Amino acid sequence: MIIALIISVARGLLMLTVALSLGFLVPATAACLYYLLPTLAGCLRRPPRADQADPVHTFAVLIPAHNEESSLPATLRSIAALDWPPEMVRVYVVADNCMDRTADAADAGGAIALIRNDPDNRGKGHALAFGLDRLLEDNPDVVLILDADCGLNAGALRAFDAAFAAGVEVAQAAIRNGNPDDGPGPYAVAVGDAVDDGVAVGLDRLGRSVPLRGTGMGLRRTVLERVRWSAFGVVEDAEYDVRLRAAGVQVRYCGGAVVSCAAPARAGDLDRQRRRWRAALLAGGRRVLPTRLVRSKPLVLVHLAATAAVVAWGGLEWGGWWAAGLVLATAAIYVRAVVSVGLSGRRVGLLLRAPWVVARLGWVTVAGLVRRDPGRWDRTARREVWEEADAVRKETGVGQTDSTPAVHPGQPVAAGRGAADFRRRPPPDSHPGGPGPAPGGRGDRGVLPGR
Repeated sequence: MIIALIISVARGLLMLTVALSLGFLVPATAACLYYLLPTLAGCLRRPPRADQADPVHTFAVLIPAHNEESSLPATLRSIAALDWPPEMVRVYVVADNCMDRTADAADAGGAIALIRNDPDNRGKGHALAFGLDRLLEDNPDVVLILDADCGLNAGALRAFDAAFAAGVEVAQAAIRNGNPDDGPGPYAVAVGDAVDDGVAVGLDRLGRSVPLRGTGMGLRRTVLERVRWSAFGVVEDAEYDVRLRAAGVQVRYCGGAVVSCAAPARAGDLDRQRRRWRAALLAGGRRVLPTRLVRSKPLVLVHLAATAAVVAWGGLEWGGWWAAGLVLATAAIYVRAVVSVGLSGRRVGLLLRAPWVVARLGWVTVAGLVRRDPGRWDRTARREVWEEADAVRKETGVGQTDSTPAVHPGQPVAAGRGAADFRRRPPPDSHPGGPGPAPGGRGDRGVLPGR
């Protein structure tokens, strides 16, 4: 009797151990395959997409800005240095509920400054909707959304132009961290960006849609007219991504366009940024929740470590081999990313400290599943790292302005590059007659009503 009871308890414990191990191993395997298969597909050789010999599309660059007086000039300098005809690009800056001179910085950089004062409706999503309402009146072929603290590589618009000429409707640029040596946090972000880059390349080659990432998003005007912008949450890109997928619009990867961003160097600033981003986990509801969870790299890595610990505690030999395979596959993905970012003596030290950053971000992400997310749009503190753009400015003198005259609300000012210089091709239903100024392209700066 006692022996039978012992056998029954042992069997129960074994079944519980197996169930618990599988409960960790199965999701860990799904997450690993999400990164591994596209990364492998991205390693396959593919003929590079040739750039268009002649520019085809006109671009409107939309920059939502909240208290970005210090970082905006460098972003505008990177746009001024683009290898693209200046008459085919116009820059709009939405100075959204700003307490500084962001609008003056936009004027000085040759952009069209759109001032939005609406304290009851704050957020990047509201700023984007406000700017889109204005710039779509000028009928650009493509709208490029860019954060106010980011820079573009010189060939970005040529890469986008080739993608849209090939029939792409929405394209996402590559995102690269510009300050990996500033600390373990920025270094971990740089490695994470390299992982995302490898996955995006593979997804694109497999013909799958890639996620929008908030900056470096190129959208045809026709898509914005068909799928109107109505994403006003903290993670507006994730919300709009869901709407695009529901409308059958694919987001393709444009690796030739590179957006450089500086990650917060201080742990507290990085945590605050992550708290905003974690809201993306719930964007789109439960149907897309598994995909959102898998895309959170800190959460995936924390879950993999927990899986290895649970399997080791269970003592199942087959579970041990399974977990070891997942760890090795994940390690291979990150080794590739580390090599892509580049190694140095300092970066080896940062690499050794990066697991603590990952664990911290993983905890912040897990906490986001049970805590209410912040609803405010605050700029993240960053060190400005646009040495390349500054070198271009010093060499060419583009974007140098010593002072900006005071402007009263609604008073027109000299617009500079991107406003009066913009030209567009006539729409298909108009009479041919050569290019002319885009309607509404006065370069006015004024206070426009909020949404």
